[in-house]
Amino acid sequence: MKKLFVAITAIGLFFTSCNQGEQFKLTGNISGQKEGKVYLSKVQDNELVKIDSTELKEGVFEFVGKTASSEMYFIQLDDKKEAIQFFIENSNIEISADVEKLAEAKIVGSAEQDIFKAFQESEQVFDEKNQALYKEFMTARQAQDQAKVDSIRNIAVKMEEDKTNKNKEFIKNNSTSVVAAFLSYRMMSGMEIEKMEEMYNVLAENVKTSVYGEKMKSKIDLLKSVAVGKQAPDFTLNTPEETPLSLSSLKGKVVVIDFWASWCGPCRRENPHMVELYKDVNKKGVEFLGVSLDDNKDKWLKAIDDDGLLWKHVSDLKGWNSEAGKMYGINGIPATVLVDQNGVIVAKNLRSAELKVEIEKLLQ
Repeated sequence: MKKLFVAITAIGLFFTSCNQGEQFKLTGNISGQKEGKVYLSKVQDNELVKIDSTELKEGVFEFVGKTASSEMYFIQLDDKKEAIQFFIENSNIEISADVEKLAEAKIVGSAEQDIFKAFQESEQVFDEKNQALYKEFMTARQAQDQAKVDSIRNIAVKMEEDKTNKNKEFIKNNSTSVVAAFLSYRMMSGMEIEKMEEMYNVLAENVKTSVYGEKMKSKIDLLKSVAVGKQAPDFTLNTPEETPLSLSSLKGKVVVIDFWASWCGPCRRENPHMVELYKDVNKKGVEFLGVSLDDNKDKWLKAIDDDGLLWKHVSDLKGWNSEAGKMYGINGIPATVLVDQNGVIVAKNLRSAELKVEIEKLLQ
């Protein structure tokens, strides 16, 4: 329920290298700190990576460089968890911030940043309403006022719909801005391919060729390649015993690929139902293949043992950078892929009860 009220900012993998052209000159003034290291960072493989650094002198820093197109970057300071998030482009950009309030930095000189700021202000209106509504929800739940809880839940769902529609309208009205592609890519998670293509087609041609536009196109193409009716891409990962196991080695059988992780609460809650399903269908020749998005082997193995997961398991222990996960476009777990005896994907993201129905169809 809480996720209906809390806006989650998800920054994807949106960045590229520089080319010849105009330069950007990024000048910053940090009040409250005179010296220290300043880093220019961007997201790579789901991690914030420092790509350049300079010294803060009397509270002032400067970066000079080139960018192929406007992109999202970050300014970080040593020992500070907060970062300054902004769109960079080849222009003179000035940043002013309080060292204790980096996220509230003032940024001028970037037209794309101005558009992004307008979007953030629009989002803030919804966020404030969400927070107020969530307080009402918690009060009603503590009072065990079910009618009020249901009413607030319906309001929250409608509010999320309004927010999504407002965001789509913003993207359409700013379709010539790289920010539109950035926001579109962020909204694509869990969306049907047809809806993704609709959002992509709204963008101006020059925006489609931006880093974010290319990321959108790549994601759409990837998901099309693993859609229902397509041949399941083969992969080979190690078992807990460090023995390579490939998906293709199971060809000829119905296979349930189960993407999960020890740290995933919904996965762990679903596991008992998956165990019961496995016991029922494995004797009929159906195989399960658990693909873990863990990065800690001990926790992975403990979860297998604690939950009594009887089927085959593999992982490269790369977390969200799992090669198999990226191959199948996995951006949320639990996620299942049902593969028939010929290695063709016949269903995706079904829970245990729904899986059983589809499996029985394949066994007829």
